[in-house]
Amino acid sequence: MLNFLDQNIALAKAQNVTMLPLTIDGIFKLFFEDPRNLPELRGFLKAYLDLSNDDLSEIQVLNPGLLKESINDKGFTVDLLLKTKTGNALHIEMQTSYKTNYKERFQLCNARKAGQQVKVGEQYTKVRRTISLIVTNFTAFTDSDKSHERIVMRRENGKIFTNAQELNFIDLTKAEEDDENNREKYLWSKLFKVTTWEELEMVAKESEEMAEAADKLLQLSRDERAQAYAESREHSEFAWKLHMQGVRDEVRKEERIKSDAEKRELRKEERIKADAEKRELRKEERIKADAEKRELLQQDKIRNAQKMMEDNFSDEMIERYTGLSMDKIKLLK
Repeated sequence: MLNFLDQNIALAKAQNVTMLPLTIDGIFKLFFEDPRNLPELRGFLKAYLDLSNDDLSEIQVLNPGLLKESINDKGFTVDLLLKTKTGNALHIEMQTSYKTNYKERFQLCNARKAGQQVKVGEQYTKVRRTISLIVTNFTAFTDSDKSHERIVMRRENGKIFTNAQELNFIDLTKAEEDDENNREKYLWSKLFKVTTWEELEMVAKESEEMAEAADKLLQLSRDERAQAYAESREHSEFAWKLHMQGVRDEVRKEERIKSDAEKRELRKEERIKADAEKRELRKEERIKADAEKRELLQQDKIRNAQKMMEDNFSDEMIERYTGLSMDKIKLLK
């Protein structure tokens, strides 16, 4: 198998065939919904979910569009929607880039599918598990080093209330290092992160299962429909990035305008405050200077009055020429 695969990869490289990674959501979808790849789909699910081999022995691929309950409901289209032998619903998604409120979207998708299990008049005993499996190529949880986060409904004491609704996040940015003790997770995370023919050859050497998966990914990479999709997806991603860059630039522009306005307002307030403080200081200095002048003038009057007393001027004359009151003159004697 490996020699045959090596020859096919060498031929693909010689023919300049672009290797299509599974992190492209459409390629992810085409790979796992292909009935010929059912063993790979089953192996992938088995690596990450606590479902029995018997339950995974029969997997039905459903319409990925989640029907609306009413005209006002928000519609959803997911990468893969599956049903197991016992009726468990599986929602599988490849999320290559961060999108605002992505956690809320996946929770709502899970809840929508769970709510569609029972019709009016039916018993709740028909309810089966609704499991979401989301592969992210960005850090989903910054407060955890785990590459696989399993989320179920728990009570305040931490005990599981029900696992009827379950969300699983596979973080490829943390995969491999964390998965070395779980070989199946380790191998699948390596396959998901493959972007070159050389990397695909290396993964194929890990196990017979990976060699089979690598060969099928190679065949998909040769498919003209897949290549066209990948190219259009690349253009869409580029357009989206340009759009988001424009949005970010506009946000930064608005923030800069707001910041400049706040700075101008702050400078204006500081200038008004500084001017008020200067006026108050000048006022205080003027009052102090006037008080000092009055004190000096009073001292001059007293000295003149004392000289006139030495020259035997009458109190009336002293009062007249110094401006001191008669009471003050009497106190000087």
